[in-house]
Amino acid sequence: MLEQSINDLCKTVEALEVQSQSADVSDEDEWKVRYYTQVEVNEQLEHQRDWLRSRAEAARVNNKEGLTEYLADLDLDSLTENQLVRYLKQLEKDRNAVYNEIRDTEWKLDQESKAFHKFNDTRKAYMTEITDAMLNLESLRNRIKIVDMTDSNPLLGKCPRHLKYLNIQPDQRIIDPRKGPIRKTAAVRSLPKLASPDSSPQDDNAEQAASSSPQD
Repeated sequence: MLEQSINDLCKTVEALEVQSQSADVSDEDEWKVRYYTQVEVNEQLEHQRDWLRSRAEAARVNNKEGLTEYLADLDLDSLTENQLVRYLKQLEKDRNAVYNEIRDTEWKLDQESKAFHKFNDTRKAYMTEITDAMLNLESLRNRIKIVDMTDSNPLLGKCPRHLKYLNIQPDQRIIDPRKGPIRKTAAVRSLPKLASPDSSPQDDNAEQAASSSPQD
């Protein structure tokens, strides 16, 4: 069953590779092919995992029921000492064989579990890449639409609110091409002087008159 699943996966991958090489597909179609390939691989792994679990459970039940029936049919009182020794040795051999089979099954399950987690991590990585690619593709489509709208309506390209969708820096935005980029300058205002307690109103008036008089 395991070898058959591996062969099926290999055939599926080869068929998809041939299909992807023969067909002239775009980037979006390539991501779709990779996505559906990974989905099919995940389904195969899930079927394989369920099959291994059912097989292990069936082996556990069969071993328990077989040993119970064997002991029920065995009449120990009618056996001689030599026969009991032979049965004991045979039971020990069967027990060792069962232990070896259990260890082999555990090892196989461990290997299958590692392979499953590896493919699951690969699936998550593919899903992340697919999501990023879809987001980038959607963003690119939106930018193309905005550029097309700008080409069809030149006045739209001068709108400051529209410029943020084109990833233009604030210091590079232009409202009037003759004036160039927008410059942010801080306005400085002159505040009146505060009157000190020692100064008189006449002195304040004199200072204001002097400051307002024209200089040579």
